Order: sequence, then structure tokens, then C-alpha cells
Amino acid sequence: MTNHATQSMAFVAATLCCIFLLHETESPRMRYFLWVAIGLFLFNIFFISTSRSSYIAFPVAAVVAVGSIYGYRKLPHILAIVTITTLAFGLASNTLQERVKLALDEQANYQTSSNETSVGVRMIFYKNTLELIRAQPWFGYGTSSFKPTYSAHVASKYQDWRAVSTGDPHNQYLFVWLENGLIGLLLFFAYIYIGVRQGLKNPPYGAVAASFLIAIAASSLFNSHFKTYAEGYMLAFFLGALLTRPISANPPAV
Repeated sequence: MTNHATQSMAFVAATLCCIFLLHETESPRMRYFLWVAIGLFLFNIFFISTSRSSYIAFPVAAVVAVGSIYGYRKLPHILAIVTITTLAFGLASNTLQERVKLALDEQANYQTSSNETSVGVRMIFYKNTLELIRAQPWFGYGTSSFKPTYSAHVASKYQDWRAVSTGDPHNQYLFVWLENGLIGLLLFFAYIYIGVRQGLKNPPYGAVAASFLIAIAASSLFNSHFKTYAEGYMLAFFLGALLTRPISANPPAV
């Protein structure tokens, strides 16, 4: 957990656990400590960390988590509460405002920028990855083909920082689409859908797994958190542990 993106996603996971435990416990003292913990984690996400991933991941995951606990019939109320809370944090946090403003500036000026920027290089990755996808949309270029395919493509187009080689376009879905085509992308969506569905059907802990999977899926619009080592391992641990079913007291004979 040595960078802000990984730390903030860990705080998202911890907050989801606290939301679940807050509903489960009947101890006033424990509820007090859980509210304090939620406050501390949210303070780190929105006021301390400079990672923009959690700004997107947390609201989406919170809606799924609270909806799975209290029922999706209350979805309008849940959406209103999460939206108001997120806006309040956004208006109060100078860190969040500065990071969002920087992202908008980098996005607006990436074509004329003389230096590589965090958002600017993403825009170049997206543009060139989509060009390659249009050429072979159905079956892609093959597993492990992203880096050599992308590098050859940009080397022939640019002479500056935009020619940077990469094996990660900072968008998990574009990565899968380029390597494995539309068929592979649909299979990837099916994996996410099945994981979320299984989590929501597997109480009491599956809702946390489903919520965190949604958080990773949301953040992966601007990252590749399914394949990034730390986030990918954390996701695998959460899904593996929280979707595990309890062993029957009297298991049937094999």
C-alpha cells in the first residue's frame, strides 16, 4: 500500500466493511467506534489522499452496499444521501477540488502540452488504443499483445512524449478489448456480473464483496485495477474470503 491509489482503495474497502458491521451490531459502544472509523476513512479518502480513483469508486460502491442492506426500493433516498454527502465532501475538501481542477486542465491542454501529464497521457492512451481496437474489434490482438502492439503503433505516429511505450492504457476495459476482442470484453463483463450477483445472493458478507467489486469496476474506467498487483490481490482476497460459504455441521459423505 505504498501509493495513494492503493491506499485510497483500501480505505474504500474498510469503509464498506464498517457500513456492513454498523448494520449488524447491536452494541451502542461498537456503533460509536464504527461511526468514528467511517469518519476517519472518509477523511483520508476525500481530504488526505490525492488519488482520484476513490472519488469515483466510493460513491458507486456505497450505493450498492447501502442498497443491499436496506433494500433497493429505497434507492432514490440512498442516491440522494450519497450524492449530498459526496458533494459536501467535494465542497469542503481543497485537496479534492485541486485534484479535479488539475485533471480538467490536463485534459483540456494535453494536445498542446510539451510534457507528459497524468491525465494527458491517459487521453493519448485511450485515443490510440481505440484506433487499434477499430482495426480488429472482434477477436483482438491476442493475450499479452498490448505492449508490443501499442508501442509499434505510437512509434510510427509521434516523436515526443506521446510516443511513450506502455503495457497499460489505464482503462481495464480497453485493455481487455484490445487483447481479447469484443468477445473477451463480454466475458469480462460476465465475470463482473456473476461476481456481483453471487455476492448479493450470499449473505451476510457477500454484499461487501459485491460492493468492493463494483468499486474496482468503477475505478477501472481510469485505471487497470483488476490487473494492478496490489489492488488485484486485494480484490481477490475480498472476493475469496467474503464469498466463501460456511461448512455444514454435518457435511454429506463423499
